[in-house]
Amino acid sequence: MPKYWPILYVVYRLRRVYNSFDLQKYLYLAKVDGNAPIEYVFVDDYCGPRCASIKQDAISLGVRGYLKVSFENGWVFEITEEGARVAKELMNSLPVEVQNAFDHILEEYSSLPVVKLRDYVYDAHQYPGVKPRPRAETEYEELKKQIKSEINLLLHDFSGIESNANTLFLLGSLDYCKLVLKREKLVDSFQKDNLITLIDGYVKKVMLLRELLGNNLELVGEVCLNDLKEDFELIQEASEEYKVLPALYEEGIDLSVFVDVEE
Repeated sequence: MPKYWPILYVVYRLRRVYNSFDLQKYLYLAKVDGNAPIEYVFVDDYCGPRCASIKQDAISLGVRGYLKVSFENGWVFEITEEGARVAKELMNSLPVEVQNAFDHILEEYSSLPVVKLRDYVYDAHQYPGVKPRPRAETEYEELKKQIKSEINLLLHDFSGIESNANTLFLLGSLDYCKLVLKREKLVDSFQKDNLITLIDGYVKKVMLLRELLGNNLELVGEVCLNDLKEDFELIQEASEEYKVLPALYEEGIDLSVFVDVEE
């Protein structure tokens, strides 16, 4: 069986998978809970268990004509006619018990909103059987202070170059993250930890981008930021799910909630 078989299987069964985060979590659960013979190796990440090559292989399957790949604030994978044909052939070599276990995972979790899916995977597998150790409020405040300091440095650097679509996205997303950190007053330590961890991971990615650009910040306009955009959407969904701030893509939102009144 080719390594990519579970990617094709998931998209064939669901017909359409929105964002690479969901795709990775379905494969992870099928491997860990469903004992499916999946070769992808997962490592701990701020989004929970992650395997970067899954997204790359899915994009490659798009090049081969098996999937239709697009981007709508997140990667979108749809099965093609040729992909469906190949998926059916692969399924003939797949034991029925493996198919049943995989299908059960998809039936159980494919309807979950992305934040609830992340919370489940993170809770059940990152910290099996227990909740993460609650930080003291002072620890959270120190971490938030550090993240906001890093955001301020990035805002300073990216606001100092000629405006383009990428700089507008980076500045807007960083401002949003900074406001979320200021507004969040979550009492649920698990939600609080998840939200701050997501933002911290996102900011670290932007800092890495800044470091790679070096003295050529103007080149940021030529960089593909799709992965950052997908991660930022997850932050927005978590912020909305936890009732901190609404997502920017929601229609009819009251923009006044984004006005940052200095204390």
